[in-house]
Amino acid sequence: MESAMMDKEVGEKTLAECWEALLATQPNMRIRSAADVLGVSEMELVRLRGTDALIPLQDRFPELLEALESVGPVMILARNNEVVHEVTGTFKGFTTGKSGVMGLAVGEIDIRVFFTHWAWGYRVQEQVRSGCRESFQFFDRYGAAVFKIYRVAETDAAAWSQLTETFAADRLAPFEPCGKRPVPDRAEAGSVDVDALRDGWQNLKDVHHFHALLKRVGADRLTALELLRGEWATELQCAGGDVLDHLLELLRDKRCPAMFFVGNPGIVQIFTGQVANLKRSGPWMNVLDPSFNLHVNTAQITSWWLVRRPSSDGTITSVEAFNANGELVLTVFGERKPGIPESELWREQAAALEAVS
Repeated sequence: MESAMMDKEVGEKTLAECWEALLATQPNMRIRSAADVLGVSEMELVRLRGTDALIPLQDRFPELLEALESVGPVMILARNNEVVHEVTGTFKGFTTGKSGVMGLAVGEIDIRVFFTHWAWGYRVQEQVRSGCRESFQFFDRYGAAVFKIYRVAETDAAAWSQLTETFAADRLAPFEPCGKRPVPDRAEAGSVDVDALRDGWQNLKDVHHFHALLKRVGADRLTALELLRGEWATELQCAGGDVLDHLLELLRDKRCPAMFFVGNPGIVQIFTGQVANLKRSGPWMNVLDPSFNLHVNTAQITSWWLVRRPSSDGTITSVEAFNANGELVLTVFGERKPGIPESELWREQAAALEAVS
């Protein structure tokens, strides 16, 4: 009902007037939530900012990321509808493949980028409670945010300004809304070759080959877990609390390093390390550490799984979260490097999580 009423209001007023009226009643509402209420994309609201606050960027995104090392520390943010992942660090050695389709960085900034899903970029200035905040923001063809890079106190201001000048576009190109990003279809369980899935799974040598296995047998990730429930996958239901709360408390209390993967079609962002400061706020479970923030709306996560996969380095264990559409929104592994088995400390925490489910 609220959405229908808002659609009518947007038809009678300009979008800018509707956004201003919404902020007058809910001044702390985040732009992504405001876009949902107004029935538009986040980028449509970003583009309402004045010419001083909004500078369009050239479609040279790989080059821009390669040049970011010059600015020093930044805060990077990747998210999907359910999870927000924020890391503070310095870009080092971002490289793009020969085709220009994929890129990656490892180290403090650890990302895997898929540029076919990047369509628009902007330098954005916005007023927040702490003052003026400045960022580079990137969106897909639907106007959904893919990746954001925020200037922080330690960022080299002159290098940031030079980067903005170098990659600024001459004009703000028109944008024609084209609906929401489509949700990938789930596979019909009956159409999956379960024997081939089972055989391929138990013969995996590298976890990075898992996606190819799913494609080969015609399964999406969640359907594969459901089909091999009790063999390689256990659905988690922690008694007396949320799965994520329990997992994070185990990791904190045992000082167990872990790898947190969050992404959307355009990027996967990774943090590796220990967590310390945990805070539950309504439906959101949060990690609030100096270089890593994680915000998870656990009310929007419909299933949690403990997954084991064989590899040439031994069994690799992960905890995976899915939304109501069957999309993977968060994955947690133990800290490890290729060629090294996962730690016994991580396996102990995974087993403890499984034991209370």
